[in-house]
Amino acid sequence: MKYLVFILIFFFSEKATSQDLISVASTFLNDKNYIEAKSSIDEAFALKTIVDNPGAWFMKARIYHEIFLSKDRSLDRLKENKSEFVKTIVEAYNKTITLSVRTSNFNVLAKNQIEILWAYGINEGQRLFQAQSFDKAIAAFEIAKITKPGESRSYISAAVSALYAGKYQLAVDYYMAVKDIDVLPRDGYDGLILAKRNLRVSDQNLIEVVGDARFEYPNHIPFIIEEVRTLIRLDRLNEAESVLNIAIKRNPNESSLVLRQADLFDIIFKDAYINGEPERSERYFEMAATNYERFLNGNPTHFAANYNYAVMINLMSNEEYEMRGDESQDIGHDWTRKALPFMEKAWEVKSGDVKVLEALSVFYKRLKMDDKLAALNGN
Repeated sequence: MKYLVFILIFFFSEKATSQDLISVASTFLNDKNYIEAKSSIDEAFALKTIVDNPGAWFMKARIYHEIFLSKDRSLDRLKENKSEFVKTIVEAYNKTITLSVRTSNFNVLAKNQIEILWAYGINEGQRLFQAQSFDKAIAAFEIAKITKPGESRSYISAAVSALYAGKYQLAVDYYMAVKDIDVLPRDGYDGLILAKRNLRVSDQNLIEVVGDARFEYPNHIPFIIEEVRTLIRLDRLNEAESVLNIAIKRNPNESSLVLRQADLFDIIFKDAYINGEPERSERYFEMAATNYERFLNGNPTHFAANYNYAVMINLMSNEEYEMRGDESQDIGHDWTRKALPFMEKAWEVKSGDVKVLEALSVFYKRLKMDDKLAALNGN
C-alpha cells in the first residue's frame, strides 16, 4: 500500500512541477525572454506528464512561433534548420486542436495561428520573389507548405520560384506534388512543361506530360500546339494531323492552329517529295498552300509563315535548275515568281536575316532581276 501512495505522490508532484514550468514559460514569453521560455517548456515536456494537455501544446507552439518570427540574431542557433523548426510549431498547434474541443479558446486560437503562419510564408515568399531572391522565396513558400500541406498554392508558388532560380527538377517536384492533392492548374502545366523542356527530357517523356495537360484542358490551344510539335519531333505525323484536324473543327477561326496545320502539311509534303510519292506530295502541297495563304491573309507580316511558304513553293534548288532543261527551268521560274513576294515580305519584316538574304539572292539571280540583286547587296 505504501508503494502505491509513493507512486501517486511522485506522479502528482511531477505533474505539479510540469504545470509550474508551463507557468514559468508563460512568464518568460510575456517578457520576450525566449531562450528561458523555450528551456522551461522543453523541460516541462521532458517530464511527459502534460502530453495530453492542449494548453501545454499551445504554449509550446506560441514560444517556438515567436522565436521563429524574431529578428534577434542570438536566437538563430535555435532555428538553424528552419523546416524542422516550423514542423515543430505546426505539430504543437495541431496537437492543441486534436486535444481540445472545437469551441474551446485553445482550439480556435491554434487554428488562427496556423492560418497566420501560412499567410506569413506566402506573403514573405511573394515579397522575396518580387525582390528576385528566388532561393529565399522557395524557403518561404516551403514554410507555407509545411503549415498547410493540403493547400496547393504554396507548392505552385515554390515551383514558379524554382523555375526562375533555374532549379528545374525542384520545380518539377513541386508541380508533381500538386497533382497528389489537387488538379494542377493550367499555368501549372505551363510551368511543368517548361521545366521539363529545360531539363532536356526525351520527347517521349514530354509527350506524357503534354498528354496529361491535354486531358485536363482539352481545348487550351497552347497545349494542342505543344502536343503537335512533340508528335512531329517523334515522327508521329499521322497522330499530329489527327490532333490538328479535331482542334480546327472545334476552333475553325483560330489562326495559330491554321498556321500549325500549314507547317505540318508542309513537312508531310516534303517527306512525300523526298520519298518519291508524287500524289501524296501534291495533295499535301495544295493543303499546305491553302492554309499558308489563309493564315497570311489575316497575318501578312508574320515572318515565319512568309519564309516557310516561300521555301515550300520554291523547293527546287539552284543545282536542280542548272541540271534540268529549259522547259523545267521555265516551270521552276514560275514557282520562283510565285514564291518571291512572300520571301520579299519576310525580308521586309526581318531585314538582315541571313537565310532570307541567301534565298532572295538566288531568286533574283534565277529571274535575272539584276537591279534588285544589286540593291539587295548594297550596290
